[in-house]
Amino acid sequence: MRLRTKIVLTYIAVAVFGIALASFVSSWQLKNYLNRRTMAQVTAEVQTLADVVPGQAFWPDSTGAGAERLRRIAKTLGLRLTLIRKDGTVLFDSTIPRDSLAAMENHAHRPEILRAQSGRVGTDRRLSASVNEEFLYAAMRIADERAGELDSGYVRGALNITEIETLDAQVQTIIWIVGLLTIGLITVVSLKLSTRISEPILRIASTAKAIKEGDVRQRVPVTSADEIGDLAKAINEMAEKLGNDITQLRKLERVRSEFLGNVSHELRTPIFSVQGFLETLLDGAVDDPSVNRDFLEKAHKHANRLNALLNDLIDISRIESGEMKMSYRYFPVLEFLQQIVDEMKSVAERKDLRLTLVPSVDESERVFGDRERLHQVMTNLFDNAVKYTDIGGSITCSVERDGPWCVIRVSDTGCGIGPEHQARIFERFYRVDKDRSRDVGGTGLGLAIVKHIVEAHGGTITVSSTVGTGSVFTVRLKR
Repeated sequence: MRLRTKIVLTYIAVAVFGIALASFVSSWQLKNYLNRRTMAQVTAEVQTLADVVPGQAFWPDSTGAGAERLRRIAKTLGLRLTLIRKDGTVLFDSTIPRDSLAAMENHAHRPEILRAQSGRVGTDRRLSASVNEEFLYAAMRIADERAGELDSGYVRGALNITEIETLDAQVQTIIWIVGLLTIGLITVVSLKLSTRISEPILRIASTAKAIKEGDVRQRVPVTSADEIGDLAKAINEMAEKLGNDITQLRKLERVRSEFLGNVSHELRTPIFSVQGFLETLLDGAVDDPSVNRDFLEKAHKHANRLNALLNDLIDISRIESGEMKMSYRYFPVLEFLQQIVDEMKSVAERKDLRLTLVPSVDESERVFGDRERLHQVMTNLFDNAVKYTDIGGSITCSVERDGPWCVIRVSDTGCGIGPEHQARIFERFYRVDKDRSRDVGGTGLGLAIVKHIVEAHGGTITVSSTVGTGSVFTVRLKR
């Protein structure tokens, strides 16, 4: 056999091995990636159900309304949802009829339940004995406040992985088909075009290896418009998509971690405060008329703040998940704003604040949007203006037309916002002055909700402010 033929065949063998290896590794990585991402999704959704929503809201009632609500939740999340008592009795399963629950096996020794006993999320993957399908399971302990217990059962989510396995098999098939087609192409043309083909293949193998090892910045030079060039483009697109996915996952993980940390911090303060006041009262202060009412009022204040925070968290969750549906209508903007000004006047007068509506449009001017949600937006802006404007100041609401936009401005003569804070005040839990924000009752979510609602209307909200002079919030909505 001639040396050149040996070299060509060697190149072919190397190329065949490289593509087969890349296909195998890509297939393996894809399967692991899908499994990890799916498990992370199920875990996050179970944590949300167990941590954010009170335990008693989950338990089915005798009317069946609770069970129907749980089935809607399960359908929305795309999960099989199960509620399990501490002793392992199944109270609810979104895929099992209510009258068949008694026949289900006791779940106390299910792997995910045993792992969830430590207070963390317990996970498992197996074939379900009740529906004979393979699921990813995630369970977390919850508390039922009605029972007065701290460990009354578990909420468990299960995701059917049949579709994921099918997708994985299809993608793996595509990967292997592409690999085999490429091997066949190289085998046919390599004897005549060994130099032209071997070098790009080696570059592709090298880049694929770098991508496999985590260097997703690597790209294959595209030097031709043939199949090798197409393969190079495909690998580059795969690397680009993989890099974007990794960046997005890191960003989502960071946002989720920051959000959970902020929620935990914000919830801890009112809960500990209420707990402290109640413990003091139970230790004997309840019989002391000089302090008992004061302690109860303070506990009630913190309970109200906790309720407001939970309501804002629910609003944020509904907006971001798309559950908050908007009812868009045309309605008169002046009548709408005058109603809000009238509602806020009594609050403003307590601080001797002048509240004025300055229209630059006639009464027929209309705006397009969900009146209830925009009422929430404007009330929040007025409420913030009242809170951060000192006694004797003024608050002005103006409205004008700007082409296809209706521009509403809420101006105040308050303390103002520093330039270093203005770009971040619409972030969740961001506070310019943390101590004062808590004193005036803010949850840190109001402006984030305002921004979400305005952007859902296709509009914008901006702020301009000078410390010591005041602030102007500008909302632009479609006419």
